[in-house]
Amino acid sequence: MGIEFTRTGFRAALLAGCAMAALPTAAHAQEAEAPEAGQPTETEIVVTGSRITRKDYTSNSPIVSIGAEQLKATNSVTMDDVLFRLPEVTPAFGQGSNDTTTSGVTTIGLRGLGAPRTLVLLDGRRLTAATYTGAVDLNIIPKSLIETVEVITGGASAAYGSDAVAGVVNFRLKKNFTGIQVSGQAGITERGDGATQEVSFTAGSGFADGRGNAVLTLEWMNRDDVNNRDRAFSAVSRPSSSLPFGAFNPNAANLPSQSAVDAVFNRYGVAAGAARATGNLAFNTNGTLFAPTGSFNYLGGAEDMLSIGGNSFYNSSGVNGLTVPFERYGVFGKVDYEVRDGLTVYAHAGYQHVTSGTVFAPGFATVTMPIGNPFIPADLRQILASRPNPNASFTVTKRFADVGARTANSTTNGYTLMAGVKGDLAFIDGGFDIYVSRGQQTANQHDENGVSLSALNSLINAADGGVAACGGYNIFGNQPNSRCAAYIRRNTLRVTEASQDMIEASVQGRLFKLPAGDVRFALGADYRKDSFDFTPDSGLASGDVVSFATGAIPAVSGSTNVKEVFGEILVPVLRGLPLIQELNLSAGYRYSDYNTSGGISTYRLEGDWRMTDWLRLRGGYARAARAPNVYELYSPQTPTAPVVGAPGVVGQGDPCDIRGAYRTGASASQVRSLCLAQGVPANIVDSYIFTNTQLTDGALTGGNPNLTPEKADTYTIGAVLQPKLAGGPISRLSFSVDYYHISLKDAIGTLDGANALRRCYNIGGYNPQYATDNPYCALFRRDPATGQINGVSTFNLNLGRIVTSGIDATLQTRFDIGEDKLDLTATLNWTEQYTTTNLPGDTPTNLAGSIGSSAGSSAGVSAAFPKWKGVVNLSYSTGAFQFGGQWRYLSKMRDVSAIGVANSTAIGTPAYHYFDLNAEWRVNKSFAMRLGVVNLTDKQPPVYTSFYQSNTYPGVYDVLGRSFFVGATANF
Repeated sequence: MGIEFTRTGFRAALLAGCAMAALPTAAHAQEAEAPEAGQPTETEIVVTGSRITRKDYTSNSPIVSIGAEQLKATNSVTMDDVLFRLPEVTPAFGQGSNDTTTSGVTTIGLRGLGAPRTLVLLDGRRLTAATYTGAVDLNIIPKSLIETVEVITGGASAAYGSDAVAGVVNFRLKKNFTGIQVSGQAGITERGDGATQEVSFTAGSGFADGRGNAVLTLEWMNRDDVNNRDRAFSAVSRPSSSLPFGAFNPNAANLPSQSAVDAVFNRYGVAAGAARATGNLAFNTNGTLFAPTGSFNYLGGAEDMLSIGGNSFYNSSGVNGLTVPFERYGVFGKVDYEVRDGLTVYAHAGYQHVTSGTVFAPGFATVTMPIGNPFIPADLRQILASRPNPNASFTVTKRFADVGARTANSTTNGYTLMAGVKGDLAFIDGGFDIYVSRGQQTANQHDENGVSLSALNSLINAADGGVAACGGYNIFGNQPNSRCAAYIRRNTLRVTEASQDMIEASVQGRLFKLPAGDVRFALGADYRKDSFDFTPDSGLASGDVVSFATGAIPAVSGSTNVKEVFGEILVPVLRGLPLIQELNLSAGYRYSDYNTSGGISTYRLEGDWRMTDWLRLRGGYARAARAPNVYELYSPQTPTAPVVGAPGVVGQGDPCDIRGAYRTGASASQVRSLCLAQGVPANIVDSYIFTNTQLTDGALTGGNPNLTPEKADTYTIGAVLQPKLAGGPISRLSFSVDYYHISLKDAIGTLDGANALRRCYNIGGYNPQYATDNPYCALFRRDPATGQINGVSTFNLNLGRIVTSGIDATLQTRFDIGEDKLDLTATLNWTEQYTTTNLPGDTPTNLAGSIGSSAGSSAGVSAAFPKWKGVVNLSYSTGAFQFGGQWRYLSKMRDVSAIGVANSTAIGTPAYHYFDLNAEWRVNKSFAMRLGVVNLTDKQPPVYTSFYQSNTYPGVYDVLGRSFFVGATANF
């Protein structure tokens, strides 16, 4: 299924429309304060963050609300593009996540604390987690039925349970939908790629004389991928020393002689000593050798090769996806039926089918070669013969370009089922709600173009080099053999299944009446079970296939369950006094008993003081908690590749590399001694070179069944000003400002490999004695033969503490210009601190104002912490037309590798400004058209040293450039 259109004509039409309309972008995140002004509504509601029904929309915590139309005002078919713009939100997985573990999912995180610490609700009820991080996939939510998205930050575990540490994102669906609505939208970038299309059909009707309502929605969404090569900033990314030519790795215990190396390279016209006997030697296709370090005698002959600083590298991320392809089919239905007055049964069911894919450079492996292999080049034989043990086998690292780029094609099927009954309890002026739910997500990931080690070894160890099997496999040089490539190629399958079963019962109402009003309460209990199953096929389970993973990957199965009771009370303390129009206090408590970690209590105390008609103060304290999820407890060991960068300033590269500043600075002798103690052989320590920029060999991450819950203390205090300006040109004015402080301890996460490497070598003062038993040094090991880092353990741990604090401010106003209206909304966040302490006794590191991949892997947090982040929206409505514009701002950030390093030359990011425009024409009551442009100035993302992906950070920055969209909605 698809939508065909001519790209040139589509782009021209959009440009013409934009030029005529000077299109602005519609108002986005709006603080829900106007309804909070104390004006009662006809219907009772439940405020996100509370379980108590009330008649006024009053929240003691800051709430940001997004309307349904704002989700349509972008070129994205997933919700990450809109949500990631909110100052409270930090990027999680989205369209730019080229990661084999994401399977095309979209997740959201708040306050830089990561998606696992952000609870996602649908109409106030929990959804099934769908990612390896334990986060909810937003794609399972029916986009066309969304009424509003409410974002509340701060601890909400007392109200909702585990995961609500950073806050809650509540998707509220439309109620009592009647009629038929058809909507469609298409978009494309200015460069003619990254096309998106989405179509939805929604039908709803009342029945049984208005006592019931049923609605069904069907959705289809599609997004084309964009490759790193398609943008100049990402065309060259993560250069690797693992070459398609193959490279001989000298063994420090059996080194060839320097004279033999000089003799071979002298024939090539290379000066003696230029190519080192301790360095890797790669193979030209004509059988001659070249030294990647210095590129001596490199003759070319392979795509994606780079020369950086005179050295030869492979552009390993050049083929990777800048954005990932995505196609989703979804169906969702819900029904409500009032059995009798005050008693309603309800149910909903949803299903989605998502396909996505990622692409990576061809895989590589280090193999042991027998000295009798018939394809060993003559020049290499001459060098091998000079070794003390000339008949010993040797190792070659080879990137299998002939097998093809690795691809991971994922298919995800998920469903949600929920049914319940709710009713009124007149004697307490309240009601009850009982529901059961079941959710399941199953992801099948097909990994293509892996290499079978057993098949490869059978070829290279055969007396004829595999001639009889496939014509002979010559790994010395870039010499493709399609038959042998097919012989060693393997495709594998991994299946991940996550499910959640839940039952909850609650009651809420009035306890008694005080002079200031009713004392109201909520009580409830629930049971929840989360299950996780991971099943690799035999090739992965045995470790025979090298693809996205190396080594055996075991099957994993586990589950957690929790029994909970909770309560909440709202007490009106004073009312109708000077400077105290209202003073209310609320408190909540929840006790959770986990089968894995036992019992834990969460609680909160909040206050709301309306001093005058136009001034309200609010604030509170909350103790939140997050139990380790099934993924963190039981997820399998999987490979990871921390980026350490190229050698240069302190903080970049392997500290033992002789080309880096570690080895030439004031502590050079101590660094050298630690390198020796860790396993760098003495005979090569003074010529040691780490030729990669990532720790790609043996780095593993995975679950830990001994984890305990995280705990967080959250404080907020703020004020809301809403001057009464009715009758003038300004019909609505609201300003809110809130201070927040979140302190999280026992944070679950991993110690990032690159950070551990830096701290082992005393960056930031973490190992002043340069001791080998330092906890950071213990996380990785070196090959005693080559000195190369060949193992990094980054399993989940209860780490130290994360503390973040800052200020949120929101301004809303409306100007009446005759019959026309001009709406202005501005939302701003200032991050005071984002301090991490990985291990007890560590010196805290303040990441506020920094960006970098190693900043974000500790404890599962974000990797971008701008000091200032803001969004300003302007919308003008006149007759049947609405025009809007948005300005997005990100302050400059320094590279994380520069923290604690004097005179660092690491490149950070400058301040960024984005402008978006859109317009809507309501042709009549039944039909409307919209169009717009995203990233009007075609701002390209920054490239910085410790980049997250594609030399930058997709999600924080727009990686596609200027793009356009057009859409229409018809109602019948």
